[in-house]
Amino acid sequence: MSRLYWIAVLSVTLGIRLYLFENYYTINNDGILYIEAARHFWAGAWSEGLASFYPPLFPIMIAAAYPLIGDWELAGQFWPFVLGVLGLFPLFGLLRALYGPRVAQVALLFYGVSPYLARLSLHVRTEIPYIFFLLLALFLLQRGLDRGSPLSFFSMGVSSGLAYLIRSEGFGLVVVLILFLLYRGWLYARLGKAVVQLAPLLVGFILLAAPYVLYLKQDTGSWLISRKAGFILYLGLADHDLGPDQVTMKDSDRVSVVSLISSRPLTYAKKVFVDAFRSLGVYFEAVHYSYLPFLFLGWLLFFRGRFWERDEFLLAAIILFYVGTFSLLYVNRRYAVPLVPLSLGWVAAGYLAMERYCRTRWPRRGGVLMGFVLALFLVGTLPKTLQAIGREKLYLREAGSYFKAKPGNPTIVTTNARVAFYAAGQRTLVTEPERITQLLATQEADYLALEKKDFDALQGFLGHHGWKLDREFSDNKRERLFVLSRR
Repeated sequence: MSRLYWIAVLSVTLGIRLYLFENYYTINNDGILYIEAARHFWAGAWSEGLASFYPPLFPIMIAAAYPLIGDWELAGQFWPFVLGVLGLFPLFGLLRALYGPRVAQVALLFYGVSPYLARLSLHVRTEIPYIFFLLLALFLLQRGLDRGSPLSFFSMGVSSGLAYLIRSEGFGLVVVLILFLLYRGWLYARLGKAVVQLAPLLVGFILLAAPYVLYLKQDTGSWLISRKAGFILYLGLADHDLGPDQVTMKDSDRVSVVSLISSRPLTYAKKVFVDAFRSLGVYFEAVHYSYLPFLFLGWLLFFRGRFWERDEFLLAAIILFYVGTFSLLYVNRRYAVPLVPLSLGWVAAGYLAMERYCRTRWPRRGGVLMGFVLALFLVGTLPKTLQAIGREKLYLREAGSYFKAKPGNPTIVTTNARVAFYAAGQRTLVTEPERITQLLATQEADYLALEKKDFDALQGFLGHHGWKLDREFSDNKRERLFVLSRR
């Protein structure tokens, strides 16, 4: 039975991801930045790679996979795909320890068809690698608590450090774990034991995280855990009030979070209040709406009695911490996706509770009723899970391929990074729309590739300076890209 179960789970998980791989069309903008940093690492330009806006581990992983695969985009997809499947195993170990084997088995089936967990397994993004090390850290923590092994706590610290080097949220994970161990020690009057457990955890984390933190200090002159904080907070504030000053990715590490808040305290207070509700809604969206009836039923079972003494209270604490952090900084669905596998134990427990009730209440028809419930669940889930990735941006890939086929290595100026990425081998310059006229005055270019809004704004200038429409690419809806050449 166990072997058949794992065959079924792996078949579902792999089958969905292979289908999405066959229906993958265009890279995302963040993926281009990760690959750009990976190329620096591959070329031995470590200072340029470390200067990336994002933490360094994922680009290093891409650079390590590139010689085996031979294609940068596929190398970027490799780790999310592989770790998205391997994540089944630490998740199973964690949930089996917390809920028992039956809940863990059902939870893994929910994991396999989860829309955003599946889709992000094919993106060149960090969410899935981060989720893998998050789950591994929690599994090792639970094993350390069960067995009292210092090696498990040290390994958990190492895994948390790897999570931090992939996404800066990993630093917050360690904070929650430290507080949880201290709380657990206080709850059971074993603070001394909790301190002993913390020591190897901190050693493992610091060994991995300290070099990068020290590098950021040397590079920026400030104690930071991420280059992203200023830019992310600016985006959160801009959702409510654009404000007089603009913070870009390039100057994010030079902007103080405290100064941003103090310069607009009323806007920030409004943002925190509104985003406290938005962040919860985004969390529900990331879990996906078809999962919510089971999740709420699982929560009903969890919150009965002394829930703060249960082992899975740690999962609730992590979710609450991150949902609160989103409201303080920036609300984004992708940021909430790592909370999805932490919620699947409650989803599975809720489903099993519903199944037991139906079979007990209606012995003859309970199975049929649950079959109907599962059919409704799949109808509400699979269309989102199996939706093609990047098809709406395929015209940008086609434009890049059009340029790539041009002979003579022409110079291309574009406002779209994806066009430049797929025009690999040609000389491409990516710039902001407002700098186009300035750039053309100093840089000789053979082609321009402009999105519709930029083309409309510059059409008079371009016509006056000898540019003509060469070709148009479109998604057959509203978005278009105009390619212009010299007359």
